[in-house]
Amino acid sequence: MPTLRALILDLGEVLVRAQPAEVVAAMARRARVSLPAFTAGYWAHRRAYDLHGDALRFWEPVLAHARSPLPAGERPEAIRDLVALDVQSWTDYREEVWALAARFRAGGGKLALLSNGIPEITEAVRRERALDRTFDAVVVSYAVGVAKPDRAIYTLVLQRLGVAAPEALFVDDRAENIAGAAAAGIEGLHFTGEESVAALRARLGFA
Repeated sequence: MPTLRALILDLGEVLVRAQPAEVVAAMARRARVSLPAFTAGYWAHRRAYDLHGDALRFWEPVLAHARSPLPAGERPEAIRDLVALDVQSWTDYREEVWALAARFRAGGGKLALLSNGIPEITEAVRRERALDRTFDAVVVSYAVGVAKPDRAIYTLVLQRLGVAAPEALFVDDRAENIAGAAAAGIEGLHFTGEESVAALRARLGFA
């Protein structure tokens, strides 16, 4: 097995935990729709948000998809509230993974964040976690116009790190993104929750 020189981490459900149910429920209430209707609309349009980073182009279709009764005059304020709640929902940090990442980098490894993400969440994490000092490369879909599992985004992060695919480990919660990394020649670790912290620790040789 080639020497592991780079660790590439997803944000959602890896460096941060899954969205708290109570925050998602608060978003549904703010949209004045049922939780199932809200959830269906949210995920139906999320990839476009990840690619274009335009909050209005995301939330208006979500509200329409969920058949929100919010009057047009109330929607701008509601969307501002929904953006704030959305950011809150994706900033419950999984400290154990941050610590493993820091330890790997302190030992001479290269570290990257590779996220299908949006400006509001990325900037919140950047402020709170000093992303540009913590990572050697930060690649977020909306900023580069391509999203996982497109092979191009994996190629881009490898180029920015200056490593070959077999020298990197990619950690993500979605099987399709792990498959995309594998197609690019990158080893993947499918992160499925707290139980995966031990698997990551072992793969990094810290067990």
